[in-house]
Amino acid sequence: MKPVRLQDRSAWVPMRRGLRIGLLAVTVGMGLLVAADQVLLPMLVHSRPAIRMPSVVGMSLRQAVEFLSAQGFVVHEVRYEASPTVPEGHVIRQVPYAGAEVRKGRRIYLTVSMGQQSVKMPGVVGLPYREAQIQLLSQGLRLGQVLYKYSDSVPAGAVLWQSVPGQTSVPAGTIVDVVVSQGPRPSVTVPSLSALSLEEAERVLTSVGLRLGTISYLADATFLPNTVVTQSPSAGMVVPPGTPVSVTVAR
Repeated sequence: MKPVRLQDRSAWVPMRRGLRIGLLAVTVGMGLLVAADQVLLPMLVHSRPAIRMPSVVGMSLRQAVEFLSAQGFVVHEVRYEASPTVPEGHVIRQVPYAGAEVRKGRRIYLTVSMGQQSVKMPGVVGLPYREAQIQLLSQGLRLGQVLYKYSDSVPAGAVLWQSVPGQTSVPAGTIVDVVVSQGPRPSVTVPSLSALSLEEAERVLTSVGLRLGTISYLADATFLPNTVVTQSPSAGMVVPPGTPVSVTVAR
């Protein structure tokens, strides 16, 4: 066989022509496939009479595929997810949904249960609330009730209690309640109300975040009428905000 030199361009012409024809054939073939999938198949489907979509939720995947195929539908995609209520291998959801108006040949999408999956409960006590929330959600758990409580030992904004102990094995989707610290309880020093009028005593208490409690009366000639004789709690005591201070007033 005579070798072909690069300078002999006439010998390359048939080869280049054949390559172009081959590429053109591949391009046309791909175009026909796309047209069949995007145009002809939808036209064929839409030419069929509309019916109500049957339900396959709760069926095993095999039963669902066989049933839908017998009804003229095509199961196009199957996805899987954990479920604490639907048995493993059974259909959780379908698209289109049961009762929707569809045509035979319609593509069907199914979500199938992987059964109840177990996860390890993270210990979130002592963590900032936001970080605890992220850890719970990342493990497939759900945050339930969030309560707040004063604490002298846990910083404000950190979790001081969780309803399910850390490091235990629980089903995915378990609800976890938490209590978040508000830090140390605020405190107020009780002011002295002695010899103040009842109106003045109430103003003083309100100004420091306390409130007037029970009012008793006592005949005492050493005090002007309507002035405070005694109080409880006593002046100088440290109490929570909003604490009522009871007074005895001279008649």
